[in-house]
Order: sequence, then structure tokens, then C-alpha cells
Amino acid sequence: MNLKVLLLSSIVLMRSSVFLFSSEMPVLADAVDEENDIIVSCDFDDEQLGKWSAFGGGNIALNTDSAHSGNVSLKIVERKNNYDGPSLNCDTIFNPGDTYDFSGWVYHESDSVKTFSWTIKYVDVYGVEAYAQIASADIEPGVWTQLSNSIAVSEEAVSSLIYFECSDADVDFCIDDVRISGNAALPKHDDTNQHLDKYSMNFESDSEQWVARGDMKVIHTDEFSQSGAHSIYATNRTKTWNGPTLSISDKIIKNEKYYYSAYVMYNGSEYSDSHGFRMEIQYTLDGAVTYNLITGKTVKKGKWIEIDGYYTVPEGAENISLYIQTDNIEEGEKLTADDLMSYYVDNVTIAKAELIKKENRVKLAAVAGCAAAVLAVLIIAGIFIFKRIKKKSEALELLSIDAMTRVFNRNAYEKKAAELESDTETLKTLHFALCDVNFLKYINDNYGHDKGDETIVRCAEMLKKVIGKSGSVYRTGGDEFVCMSNKPIKYEILRIAEAEAGIDKGYPFAVACGFAEYDSELCATFSCIISECDKEMYEHKKKIKSENKGYSRQ
Repeated sequence: MNLKVLLLSSIVLMRSSVFLFSSEMPVLADAVDEENDIIVSCDFDDEQLGKWSAFGGGNIALNTDSAHSGNVSLKIVERKNNYDGPSLNCDTIFNPGDTYDFSGWVYHESDSVKTFSWTIKYVDVYGVEAYAQIASADIEPGVWTQLSNSIAVSEEAVSSLIYFECSDADVDFCIDDVRISGNAALPKHDDTNQHLDKYSMNFESDSEQWVARGDMKVIHTDEFSQSGAHSIYATNRTKTWNGPTLSISDKIIKNEKYYYSAYVMYNGSEYSDSHGFRMEIQYTLDGAVTYNLITGKTVKKGKWIEIDGYYTVPEGAENISLYIQTDNIEEGEKLTADDLMSYYVDNVTIAKAELIKKENRVKLAAVAGCAAAVLAVLIIAGIFIFKRIKKKSEALELLSIDAMTRVFNRNAYEKKAAELESDTETLKTLHFALCDVNFLKYINDNYGHDKGDETIVRCAEMLKKVIGKSGSVYRTGGDEFVCMSNKPIKYEILRIAEAEAGIDKGYPFAVACGFAEYDSELCATFSCIISECDKEMYEHKKKIKSENKGYSRQ
């Protein structure tokens, strides 16, 4: 992997400018490059959802009550998380490394101004997820508002999708007139469009384009493997249907029977001695998403078990994906630790059924006298793997740092958050703060984006000074930071923030803060603690704005 390219790409994505247009303003000609080909154009007036789906949670449907143009838009309801929103898989749309122009319109009818973002999610060859913001805006109710920007797609991306989100999880909203311009993705196969008779995936070098299905993590790991040194690890699952998934639209021929096989293993003292697993296929047919069982099998804890079966995908199917999950539960049943267990997958095979029938299943006889040679190979392989793990560890450490502020970035925060959700003992020892820079739009508009960047760096330096070696500071958004410390930090952050605000550097400076800690009765999870920080920060932000109305957003 070219780590320098990845780091430079991350910096470009992080510092992309955001262009915002209200529905009352004309669309500027340079907002979308008219010389580029339009590769996505969705106005939903054909009354088709196409390949749009809900990211995270919620339900999407066509909406005729309000539209930016025409008569139809796309609406999402029943959201439970701020990142829940309409999404579009872009695996066959983008060329990694190319720059694309994005334009989309957002509308809501809630009771106040809400913050909306348009985000792109990447997965690299190691199964590591990364996020980049395309555009963001504070949107008034009842006004169609445009989000628009041009950004480069990460060169390391093997999978990507775009989605709209709102910081308030209770808000329903609509999107319309989504347009993406740029160079259309190059075909993954040559003009003959030939399919291989057999695909074998052992995950020795990367995650082989397997990604997370739903709100979870898929990690390329060397912790356990069925053979070789690596596998993929499914963890942080919140639903039984969460699991590793692979797009196979370009790997199989429709109406032809295929054989599917994978090895699964789980361990952990909190889990039962055995549990059921399922291998399934998902695809869209005649506008409806269908889910089809290939095979199910009981897996014993601590043992690699093969689950396999045959399936024929019908003609006309689109968006075909293979995935592996734990057994479903009956409606009304309560989820248990077993239902949401973490597990490993290795040695996946997809092959034409005709080929499997012809293969000779007789095992090769053991070759005597090769023990010394095998041992030498294992030693060399062990040295190579050790060096690679060390190099990868050092590279991942670099990738966890935000290039502009030199504090930890969002990827590092997501990893730490996942750890703390399941580590209550560590959670009890920490003090948390959520901090947000005020007046950033005013500074950008009146003093330039260089001063805006200086303001963000100034906030980061201030927080690093308070936290020191007692904890960590994370930049989780453009102007938002999360602090974790093993010592109380509330009054010291408020003191230094007030002192810093009094220093005149030619532009207004203020930081809104919210604080929370573990409480066994009121707030006993990481998510709850961050939510409490967010509520307190919001109240602090309102107070600062009320005292400095001249700098607030118009």
C-alpha cells in the first residue's frame, strides 16, 4: 500500500472547502463542472428508488408532499441515529483518485434550524473504514437548500458509498436532484466480461473487498485464521443481520448454479458453547430487495466450521451481495450476547457448481521427509509476517493523526468508541468533554479560511494543553473535538477557554463545551455519556451566541 498517497489523500479530503446555496440563490456555474460527464442524476420523478437505500437505520420512500423540482423527492423517516440517512453505493461509480463534483438538495419541516451533512464512506483493502465530509450546512425548516462541493476520491478505496445525515436523530428529511459529475468508473473486467470459474478468498493480504453490513465493523486481522495468517473479524454488531458482506454482481452469472463456502469461528467466555450461523444472498429484483438463505449451520465455540451450499441467482437480479450472519431471532425475543457475538470468517470459495462436481476431493498423501523444509519456510514466513505487522502498526498509528491539528482523528475516535462501548471498567475511570468552535462561519466569511483553520488549530492546542498526558484529544468533525482524560477536566477547560477568548488575535474566538462522566444509574454507556456532553455543549453554545449576536450565523 502507498501510505504516503493515503496520508495526502486524507489531508485533501479533510480540508476540502464546503459550498452552500439556499433555494433562493441561483446555482453558480462553477459549483458543478459542466465539462465533466454527469454520472449520477436522481430527481426521483420516475418514481423509482433505484439503488438508494437507508444507511444505518430508518426507512426511505418516495415523497410527493415536497420536491425541489418536479413532483417527487426521496424521504427518510424513523431515524434513530444522527448518521441514519439515504445512501447510494458507489463501488461502480467512482475511480479511486479522481475528483468529482457533487450537488444535492435537502429539505426538512422540523421546528428549528438543523445541521445536515453529506458524507462519503470508504473501505480500504484492509477493511479499515474512513469518512470524509462532502458538504455541510445549517438548514432552515421549509427551505430546499443545496449542498455542493468537489472532492477527490481516496486512492486506497476499494468500496465507497455516499449518504446524507442530520445531527438531530429525530428529524425526518427529504433529498432531491442529486447529481455527481466526473469520469465514470472504469470497468472491472475486460470487454469480454468473462467470469472466473472459481474465486478463493483467504484474506492473507487484505479484506478482499468484504465490508460491513449495517452498523458494525469488519476488520482484517491476524489474531486467528483457519489457514495462513489472516482472516476477517466481524465485531461491534447491533443486529443479528450485521455481518461481513461482499458484492458479487461481477463474480457470478445469473441463472447458473454456484457453490458457496466459508469457514466461521467464534470464541469468548461470554458466549455459549454453540450457536447458529447463516450464509445468505441479497439482491434487488423488480424493484424489491429479497433475502435468500443458502445454508445454515451450528458452529461450536473455538472451532473453525465450514458452512456451504448451492444457490442460483435469477435473471434480472441487481445489487447482488453475499453475507454471513448469526441466526435471526423471533419477533419479540430479546437480543442476547450470543445474538450479537463477534466472529471470524476465513477461506471463502465461490465456484460454478459444475466445477465443484468435477474436482477430486481425495486428499493428497503426506510427503515424508519434508519436515525440515517446511520448518524453514515457516520460520521465514514468521519473520516476514512479524515485519509486516510491525510496519502496518506503525503506518496505522500515522493514519490515526489529524494532519492539520496533530490530535487524533475521527478514525481513531471511532476505534476508541468501539472499545469503550464494551469496556465498562475503563469507562468508569474517564472524564469526557465535547468542544465546538463558535463563529467559524463568521471568521471564514470575514477573515478568510486561513484564519478559520487557525481558529481550529488554536482550539486543538488549547485542549492538548489541558489534557496533557492524562488522556487524548480527538478531532471528530470540522470544528468539533472530543476529550477523554483520567482526571477531572471540566473547570480547567472552561477556565482556559475563557482566558483564550479574551486574547485578541484579530478575530472572535470562543469554544462551547459540554461535560459528562459515567453514572451507573443515569448514564452507564459510552453513547449515553457522549450524548450528555452534546446536550450540555448545545446549551453552552446557545448562551455564547446570545451574548455575541453579531458573530452568529445569519
